Amino acid sequence: MKNKILAAALIAAFPSLAQADTFAGIYAGVQYWDMDAQGEFGTSSSTQEYDLSDEGKASIWLAVEHPVPLLPNLKLRYNQMDTDGFADVEDFEFGGITYNGESTLDAELDHADIIMYYELFDNPLTSLDVGLNLKYGDYKVTVVGEVEVDDTTVTATSKESYKGVIPMLYGATELGIPGTGFSIYGEANWIGVGDYSAYDVQVGTQYLLIDNLAVEAAIQLGYRKVKFDLDDVDDLTIDAEFDGIYGGVQVHF
Repeated sequence: MKNKILAAALIAAFPSLAQADTFAGIYAGVQYWDMDAQGEFGTSSSTQEYDLSDEGKASIWLAVEHPVPLLPNLKLRYNQMDTDGFADVEDFEFGGITYNGESTLDAELDHADIIMYYELFDNPLTSLDVGLNLKYGDYKVTVVGEVEVDDTTVTATSKESYKGVIPMLYGATELGIPGTGFSIYGEANWIGVGDYSAYDVQVGTQYLLIDNLAVEAAIQLGYRKVKFDLDDVDDLTIDAEFDGIYGGVQVHF
């Protein structure tokens, strides 16, 4: 009798055990960001503030969450963050050239986030994730401007770059509002060590449009702010800030 009861219990529990062991959740999303930009660019010897363009940018991501113990979940995100600007400069040295007069700047700051994180808890009302974000980019800054050569003004071009990883602490949380389909969420990435000081934070709300066993789909509205303060990394200095309102869509399979 006891064996029959035990067998029945195992059979009843098997579907949930199998789901817990094998289920993996996939999240995918895209955001359109109305980005405002401001900042200074240069080298260890001099920096210059530029009047930067305010443009719309995109961010796309894919995340995989799984039940394997000790193995972190993975989120990959690509961020558009290139910008350009104008300044009237005086004795601005960049890339071995000293500029005087009108100059333009092209900053290629697009980068990828490689986020490895653990879910400390996750239920229908609240969740909390912590981990590490390896923010990888091939950052290039190009200056084109007026240079004085033998009492003649000519146009010159110089470039500085930094290719590498900015490691950042990562945390994210979400709070559901019962019975509404709405939730409030936030994400923070931060580092403040040595030549690196940077953060990437966002807060927002989302509404669940579709919620069934096959897929969940939600629309998002929020605010994001990114700050780079890189002091003389590979002879490139960036002290720039980007912020603005975004709208997005996220699906969960």
